[in-house]
Order: sequence, then C-alpha cells, then structure tokens
Amino acid sequence: MKKHHLLAVSLAMYGIAATAAAMEYPKTAGAFTRNEGMIGGRMRSYFTYEPRGLKPGAALLFVFHGGGGDGGEAREGSGGEYEALADRFRFVVAYPNGVGMSWNGCRKLQNQTRARRGIDDVGFVDAMIAAEIARHHIDPKRVFATGHSNGGALAFRLALERADKFAGIAAISSNLPAPDNMECAPMPRPMPVLIMNGTADPVNPYNGGTNGRGTGFGRTMSTDQTVQFFAAINGLQGPPDIARLPHVNNSDRTSVDRVTWSAQGKPSVVLYTINGGGHVVPQRNYRFPRVVGPQTEDVDAPEVIWDFFMKETGMDSGLAAEQVQ
Repeated sequence: MKKHHLLAVSLAMYGIAATAAAMEYPKTAGAFTRNEGMIGGRMRSYFTYEPRGLKPGAALLFVFHGGGGDGGEAREGSGGEYEALADRFRFVVAYPNGVGMSWNGCRKLQNQTRARRGIDDVGFVDAMIAAEIARHHIDPKRVFATGHSNGGALAFRLALERADKFAGIAAISSNLPAPDNMECAPMPRPMPVLIMNGTADPVNPYNGGTNGRGTGFGRTMSTDQTVQFFAAINGLQGPPDIARLPHVNNSDRTSVDRVTWSAQGKPSVVLYTINGGGHVVPQRNYRFPRVVGPQTEDVDAPEVIWDFFMKETGMDSGLAAEQVQ
C-alpha cells in the first residue's frame, strides 16, 4: 500500500464567510481548524469542527461534498447540523475538499476522464484518518462517512475498499454504478449502510440508468439494486420492515418511507425513499435551489444519519426515534 505523509495542521480558522451569509447556522461552542498537506503529489485540504470538552476515544465523521462543491458547501448543504450534533455528542466533524470540486467514486467512465485521472482520494482519506487519530485521539473503530451525490459515491467506494477503516456509511442522492461502469475493487465486509434517495431526483435517477447530463459518467444501478447489494454483503435475506414517516406539512407534497433490512447480530441496511423528493439533503436550515427538485420536511438527514451510526455501533445517541404511521 502506498504511504502518505501525515497531513500538516494549520491553526488558522477556515474561511467560510462566503457561505455563512447564505443562512443562519446553529449556534455552536467549538472551533474550526484548517488542515492541509501533500498527498500523492497534490496539496490536499480539509477543515474540522472540534467541540469543547472533546475526550480521547471520540468518533470522527467525514462529510463529503457533492460535485461542484467544497467542504464549505457540504457544511451549508447539511444546515450546519453536524456541528450542533457534535456539540451534543462530542465527536469531530471533517469537511474535506475534493480536487476540482469532485471525487473519484466507483464510476469507471468518470474516473478515466483527463481531469480525474490519477487522483488518489482513498489515499487522501487514509491520511486524514491517520492525522485525526494522532491529533484528536480518535477511536479508529468509530470512523464514519456520509456524502451527498458525488460525495455519496465516495462513501460507497470507502464501504467497498476501506470497510476495515469505517464503522458505517451513509449516502444521499447516490447509487452504485452499473456493473459495466464499476471501477472499484471491492473487498467488502458487513457494515451499517444508510441510503437516502428521492424518486424525483433529476441528477441521480432513482431507478438507475443515466440522467439528463448525458452518458459521460456511465450508467448506475437503481436504488433498489444498490440497497440489495449491501443487504447481500450483510447477509440480510428476510423481508424488510417498511414504515411511512409522519407528514408534518400539508403544503409539502413529498412523503418518506423508511425501509429497514435487519437481523440479530448483523449490521442493518436502511433506505429512506423520499417520494417526490429531489437532489437535496433534507434538513431544517438550508433550502436547496428549486431546480434540483423538492425538499421534504418529513425527515432530517443529519439527525437520522447520526442516530443510525450510534445505534448500529452500540452507542445510542439519545436522539428520539421517529414515530411512524
């Protein structure tokens, strides 16, 4: 395995003023830090949020931005809720920046483009984990990843190629690539997986295939095929439990179904199907542009993702479980 230098840490605050004006973030008590270093011959960077009172053995959560974004936009798109959760439950949040505002997931056609060729995002993740274990004394068994869109594609790659380093992943608005477009070399092992996709997503087609952007990135599996892929890895063969979440706003025409594959002693796979939902991260504080489709109010993605991770790893976060109809 190729070795990477430990990322250098700068104590300067990360500049997020450009996105801060777009919304009012939840009030938090911790601090942001910018981190950077040479990885694979490229300068790579990320910023972290560290709550007050952080103790050794804390968890680490990576939040990967979508294509065309950066770490600041990942924070904005999740409504700043991960920092609020970090304050409550004392974990570190990492917002990495992709090269060219993108990530190399498992899509062969995307990764072979001139702009993406040779970029080692998995090595970058390895280096960030090592840096955070050294700096914050993170528990290496409590490292999690979530991402939106292209960031979800990277989370899938980590589940397939770095399952030994992650305790769970969550992907929003993302599916695995179709077999003829799969570049990853899976070394899968059972792990908790949560997927949240909208049926009216104009960018990531719920039923698979290609989207309105054309065939440049190749075909994807459907959402059902994607969740079944991970359910098979986890050895989950029984019928899933299906529950409709409460509808909180009559003017919101979406609805949310939670589909859970679970069995005693095995990690769960959970799908949140957002009926009529778009290419968004559902949460309370930030509204995505209408062009990417409707944003449901029936589920809060950061809360359910963190609750899922904690319950699946035996450390119940204490968040209230949803009441279902």
